[in-house]
Amino acid sequence: MMHLILVIAVVIILAASYLLTFALCRAAARRDMLEARWREESAGSVSEESHESA
Repeated sequence: MMHLILVIAVVIILAASYLLTFALCRAAARRDMLEARWREESAGSVSEESHESA
């Protein structure tokens, strides 16, 4: 019985660590995507301002 509880505990810990890793990777990818979009928009606004002043 103790062996079964230990196996279940290990499986739960492994599943939780996998889900946490997956969530962190998704959050990092989304942050990178948002930062890239922000950089593109800020670069676009800078180039638009330079065109307007020209």
